Amino acid sequence: MKQLTLLACILGLIACARPIAPEGGPKDTTPPGLVPEKSTPNLSTRFEGRSFQLTFDEWVTLQDVGTQVLISPPLAKRPEVTLKGRTVTFRFDESEELRPNTTYTINFGTAVKDLHEGNPAKDLRFVFSTGDYIDSLSVSGSVVNAQTGDPMENISILLYDVADDSIITKERPYYMARSDKSGQFSIPNVRAGRFKCVAIEDANQNLKWDGETEQIGFPDSMIVVNDSLRSLPAIRVFKPEPRLRMLRQEINRFGLVKIFFNGPPDTVQVQPADLPGLRTVRHTDQDTILLWYDNPDSTAWNLLVLEDTVPVKAFSRNGFLQKHSMTFRDERPPAPVGGQQRQGRQTTPQTPAVPIPRLARTVNVYPNKPVLLPFNSPVETIDTSKCRIQSDSVDVRMFLPVRDTADPRAVQVLVDWQPGVRYDLTLLPGAVVDLFGVGNTDTLLRSFTVPETKQLGILNLTVGDLEPGQPYLLRLLNNNELESERTFTADSSSVRFVFSGLQPVTYTAQLISDDNRNRRWDPGAYYLRRQPERIVQKKLDPLRANWEVESSIQAQSTGDNSRRRQ
Repeated sequence: MKQLTLLACILGLIACARPIAPEGGPKDTTPPGLVPEKSTPNLSTRFEGRSFQLTFDEWVTLQDVGTQVLISPPLAKRPEVTLKGRTVTFRFDESEELRPNTTYTINFGTAVKDLHEGNPAKDLRFVFSTGDYIDSLSVSGSVVNAQTGDPMENISILLYDVADDSIITKERPYYMARSDKSGQFSIPNVRAGRFKCVAIEDANQNLKWDGETEQIGFPDSMIVVNDSLRSLPAIRVFKPEPRLRMLRQEINRFGLVKIFFNGPPDTVQVQPADLPGLRTVRHTDQDTILLWYDNPDSTAWNLLVLEDTVPVKAFSRNGFLQKHSMTFRDERPPAPVGGQQRQGRQTTPQTPAVPIPRLARTVNVYPNKPVLLPFNSPVETIDTSKCRIQSDSVDVRMFLPVRDTADPRAVQVLVDWQPGVRYDLTLLPGAVVDLFGVGNTDTLLRSFTVPETKQLGILNLTVGDLEPGQPYLLRLLNNNELESERTFTADSSSVRFVFSGLQPVTYTAQLISDDNRNRRWDPGAYYLRRQPERIVQKKLDPLRANWEVESSIQAQSTGDNSRRRQ
């Protein structure tokens, strides 16, 4: 009986010692607070301890220490952070050597939370100095995505007290911080001086930049930390453009070599072998070089790309020409009918195979976009006498088909398009001849419809806050498709563009400071101290049929001043 009584008392004591959330009452929203008299004194100087303790006024939990606890300057060894009851203990590694005359800041983030409601301790930091005073200056700012302008979270901002560019790949920084959800960061308790500043993605959290695999951003110059330093300009973080290299080749037929790269190969030199009669046509499609060739001898040959030799196997030119036909790239070739029918072991001849007549594909024509005929191989010549376009069965005289300058496989159709009119194009056999000397054997048909003016809209777009003398690229996007593009060099602080005959959809305006005039956005280069090209993107008001929209985009901001009129 005495044993049962003793057991009941022990269980009762255990129950009393276990923290249990109170039932009922208002929800606790108060974060845990420090008990100073039971904690290691904060803001200590001449600190020589190997640990410190933080005791709270309620039961707490310790979570995500590896990601939440930030130490600046960073330590060489991982410290030990433990919890016992209401006390958090921070222990330095036995071999850790603290820097002399340095202020250290240990920021706990949201690692310490109360037991019941998970309220994190607010602004929990422990600061000490190994010298005679606490450094009190700070560095703050924000980081954004260089392409989208969106704030970036968990970007490591690193400060170094040396100017060597390569230091960020070799050593830990002198100070550090990480950006929050809004892209903001703050490094407190910094000493006065000049510092190199970089912001890196630091996916492996080694506090070093791992080169082109990690995003990076940096101010234009060293930052000077003093009493007058205010928030830094936004640091624009970008993925560096990797060193261009060839990934693979695709050579599985006569007449075409495909070479794939890890980036745009605009400047890559392609040098074919010096073969009698060899003719080539090159086209760059995003990250791929398409090289068409005609080799009358059907022999193997080599192609020099960058520093690599690409062997091109010998394919039969005659075998290729027997199957090749010049036709529209966006249509399937007509399927034959008839042929032969097998009966048992005998083959019964049927009517000769004839192609199934195809209907002309209809394409909408918009005044602000070129009208292209896409073919399956590079166009060599166009016989205009075999090209005809009609409207209501009447020949259109002002009609000119020309080879497109951007794509060797395309023909641009130049016509004075009239609103609300349908046009029918006929390309008789032999109208278009390609690189291989093969013309279209079938009559090719295509129809075009031009919407009524009242079915379209007009966009008047004012581009402001421009830098005179700066080259720009203005793009109008329909979702991710390029609707229209204008290149210009600013001669004043603003310019107005009119885009007429637009489909009634919602457009996005994209303005790029095209420093190198290559008609695309380019990232920065850390070792060249080159910032990424500035880009502003803004979604415009919806454009409705028979409406005219006035809108604006600023080179340095995205404020919208749109208004509509009918």
